[in-house]
Amino acid sequence: MKKSLRGRPRLNLALPQILKAVRRHGQVVAAARELGCSDAYIHVRFKQVGLTLGQVLDASGLGALTHVRG
Repeated sequence: MKKSLRGRPRLNLALPQILKAVRRHGQVVAAARELGCSDAYIHVRFKQVGLTLGQVLDASGLGALTHVRG
């Protein structure tokens, strides 16, 4: 018997792509709208790599966030 997929397909957004969008917009909701995902998805991805929204926005650039795993 073949298993059928349930729910939405998994999003495969790269962390640098998410970081750039959030920094460009300065807020998660606008970045999520641009990326076609939910704001919760972005917060979960940040939590997975140990980042907070404040750290992302306060960083001097993406190079300062390279210590995180993507």
